[in-house]
Amino acid sequence: MLADKQKIEITDFGAGSKTFRTNQRKVKDIADRGVSTTLQSELFYKLINFLNCTNNIELGTSIGLNTLYLAQANKNGKLISIEGSLQLSAFASLLAKKNNITNIEFIASTFEEALPRVLNSIPTLDFLYIDGNHRYAATIQYFTQALQKVHNNSVIVLDDIYWSSGMTKAWNEIKQHSRVTLTIDVFYFGMVFFKKEIIEKKDINLFI
Repeated sequence: MLADKQKIEITDFGAGSKTFRTNQRKVKDIADRGVSTTLQSELFYKLINFLNCTNNIELGTSIGLNTLYLAQANKNGKLISIEGSLQLSAFASLLAKKNNITNIEFIASTFEEALPRVLNSIPTLDFLYIDGNHRYAATIQYFTQALQKVHNNSVIVLDDIYWSSGMTKAWNEIKQHSRVTLTIDVFYFGMVFFKKEIIEKKDINLFI
């Protein structure tokens, strides 16, 4: 990936990028500066594996590196990865095929169009990773829509919670939601849990 000079035309439906100035980007640059770190992806892998998450959704596929981690954490489960950019989704789909990973469904669509349809197609939502748009209203919308399918062992991960004032506002508002019993803030992203056995709401800051 870090040696791949292939260029991809990015269609951005969100708040844009602070890293890249143009929509035409080399794969090697995206792999170097535009995806989750190895530490983040490994943590998501362990989280899905530990909670045995089966019905999983990723909002924001990018080139699909983090997607492979999420899918391989539970090979008996399914990951639905939604990406608004057609070329990125196609690249990620090919990457999964090259690595013989078959439990991923790639959807090239906006989150607004695809997420309600996907949520209606699954019985429950075990894991949701929100890594796209980065606007306050959109983030609250995705979280609110997901609430219809979350359960006691579900987890929602929001990326880039301090990316902008809007994202931080959304994160703080989600922390106060009546169904949320535990949040873990690791600065680069935040994790939201709904465990009813946690009687007193807890907000934890964890630096990794």
